[in-house]
Amino acid sequence: MSRDEPAAKGQMDRVRDEPEAAMTRRMAETAARAAAGMFAKDVVIIDLKGYVSYTDYFVVTSAETERQMRRVVEEVLEKMNEEGYKPRSRRVADEGASWVSLDFLDVVVHVFTDEAREYYRLESLWRGVPQERWEEAAR
Repeated sequence: MSRDEPAAKGQMDRVRDEPEAAMTRRMAETAARAAAGMFAKDVVIIDLKGYVSYTDYFVVTSAETERQMRRVVEEVLEKMNEEGYKPRSRRVADEGASWVSLDFLDVVVHVFTDEAREYYRLESLWRGVPQERWEEAAR
């Protein structure tokens, strides 16, 4: 057992003690904060609880270029991993890809290039559900 394991175990125990709704919200906020911290554009949390059975939140964001998009994805994965959240699946951006999705079960993170985000318009597709623009200064 390493020195870090007890700290990580304590953190996971704290996470397990949170009510499920608060924990999934915290997951979405962790992903949003990570993306915003890497200068992702227009980070939006879409609350899908009660609307679909497969997830509670979408976190949607974009970056100008494919390279910047990949960096946002790396940052989200790193910060989620630090909090003990592992993706169930990850659609890895192939060369030339314009959209990456990270599935953490209760939270699905969508990172687009600006052009792909405009094309797919996920926020418009889900316009009838609660959506929140992430602004770190308000946190």
